[in-house]
Amino acid sequence: MRKTTAALSALALTAIALTGCSAATPAFDGSACDRDSSAALEASVKVTGEFGSPEVSVETPVRSGDLSYADLIVGDGRAITDGRQEAILARVLVNGTTGEPIDAQLRLWSPESAGAELPGVDKALECATAGSRIVVAIPGSDLPEGVADQIGLDAKGNLLAVYDVHYATLDKADGSDVFNDAPGLPSVVRAPDGRPGVIIPDTAAPKKAVTETLLRGEHEKVGDGTALIRSTSVGWSDRTVEQTTWDGTLTGTDGLSAEVADAVSKARVGSQLMIVVPSEAGDATVHVVDVLGVVPEELTAQ
Repeated sequence: MRKTTAALSALALTAIALTGCSAATPAFDGSACDRDSSAALEASVKVTGEFGSPEVSVETPVRSGDLSYADLIVGDGRAITDGRQEAILARVLVNGTTGEPIDAQLRLWSPESAGAELPGVDKALECATAGSRIVVAIPGSDLPEGVADQIGLDAKGNLLAVYDVHYATLDKADGSDVFNDAPGLPSVVRAPDGRPGVIIPDTAAPKKAVTETLLRGEHEKVGDGTALIRSTSVGWSDRTVEQTTWDGTLTGTDGLSAEVADAVSKARVGSQLMIVVPSEAGDATVHVVDVLGVVPEELTAQ
């Protein structure tokens, strides 16, 4: 059968802006993790190559009528425990009958976004851990109309997707509460999914930039790394949300003020920060930032 080596493009934040259980026994959306790895699929497909560059060969044509997946490598990194939690995934698509390569990408996916692209893949990513290599067999009949014909699958053929989980972000800031008692500053409330709400006081905006750590994270340091964040910015005077990334994918700090970028660089993953940046006109913008990950150095160097 044909063998294909993944040719993966470098991970770029412009593309991002813009997803086995660990010893901690994580849960996915409140339910206990239970990985249902398929021994039959594992026997049908051989995946070699360095992590992040899978080389796929089909030993026996895969013709399952139901979606299945197999954990070829089980990593010991952070687990994906929420449908919107994003991870940096190297993904290779292969015709499960011929082994013909179809596509290779490196980007952020969540179970939700991956499942929207390829039906059923969300189930295969539930509770997957960073460092894992997963092969998923998707029946051609489950693909959107016309796709199976386009990639040369017959009625019983399967599309194979191999995912190398480079890195799993957090779904929301999980740091410890920090007591702040500076007067005249906004307060922040959080929805269960982590989305912040900003309450602006009936006082004048500060004349100098102010940074407060609301939740102190205990994961990796950001430093000179490329942070992955969710942010919300609210105008002080009009109390209007100027921008938020809570409805989209994670971003970097590009497009935000230098004060925000500096504060994020000094934080740890898991932190929530509030940065108030005054304007020359006497107004200010309140930025609330959840620091949810850092792109691994080996990916930014590609």
